[in-house]
Parts: sequence; structure tokens; C-alpha cells
Amino acid sequence: MMSEQLPVTTSEVQPASLEPFDWLGRVLTQFAIGERAIGQLCINLDLPIEKGPLTSLQLLCTRLARTTDRRCQALLKRIERWRSLRPLRHLLAHGSITVMHDSAGNRYFLTRHLPQDRYDVTPDRLWTDAECRELLRVATNDGRSIADQVRNLMQNVTVIAELKKSDAGSSPE
Repeated sequence: MMSEQLPVTTSEVQPASLEPFDWLGRVLTQFAIGERAIGQLCINLDLPIEKGPLTSLQLLCTRLARTTDRRCQALLKRIERWRSLRPLRHLLAHGSITVMHDSAGNRYFLTRHLPQDRYDVTPDRLWTDAECRELLRVATNDGRSIADQVRNLMQNVTVIAELKKSDAGSSPE
């Protein structure tokens, strides 16, 4: 009979476990999306890029900071957060990754950095699942946001003209 109630049980839903190289690739892809968009904006503003898309990053940030346009300020804030994660990008791009488990069965990713030279002291890092997911979330948000904001800015000729103005007349800091 249909009046009989079915037992209902609740269980904690565990997110699918991250695969180390998939996570690494996805995080680095998001950093690259932001870097590519920044490079495109630099090219559009006639800023030098002879050593790569980030050659003029500081000059770009200076120009964004001097405008009062809220879109430029929003992009600057996003780029600043993206820049704050660059040491992690360096660690992930130039290191190795290993999966480790503690005595309780918790899984971690260990990233070991390959030194650039004998003075490079970039530390190894042990990542929890939550830290991995958070970095992926932040990198995805920043990469997508930077790309979207740059695309929108490049369609606004007035803002681009303002950003193209040389810094020659500004006072030194």
C-alpha cells in the first residue's frame, strides 16, 4: 500500500577526490588565462612585452590605478589578488607533485620545488584537499574575471584612450 513511509537516511556528501595532475593542470590553466588577458591588454595599450606578456605588468597597474573608472579599479584589484598568488603558480609550474596519506588516512598533495639556482629557497608545500579546492576556486575566479574584464575594457575606446596616455607627466613616487 502507498501509505507506508519509506525510510529516509541522510549522509554527508563527499566531493569527488581531486586527481593531482588534473588539479595542477586546471590551476595553471587559470593562471595562464589571466596572464594571456593581461598580455592582450598590454598589447592593446602599446606597452612593451618583449620579455613576455607580464613585462609591463607594473606599468599597467600604475595606469589602471591612476584612472577613476570603476572598471579599471575592479580590474586592478583582481590583478593584485592574482599577483599575490604568483609564488604559488611558480611552485606549481616548476615543481613535482606527490600524493601522501597520514596515519588517519587523510590525503595530501606534496609539492616540491625544483630550485632555480643554489640560492632559491622556495619551500616544499603540503596541501590539504580544502586548500587545493580553494586555490582552484580562487584561480578560476581570477582567471575568468580578468579575462572578462579585459575583454570589456578593450571594447571601451574612451577608457583605452585614457589608459594609453603616457606616464611621462606624472610625478615620480
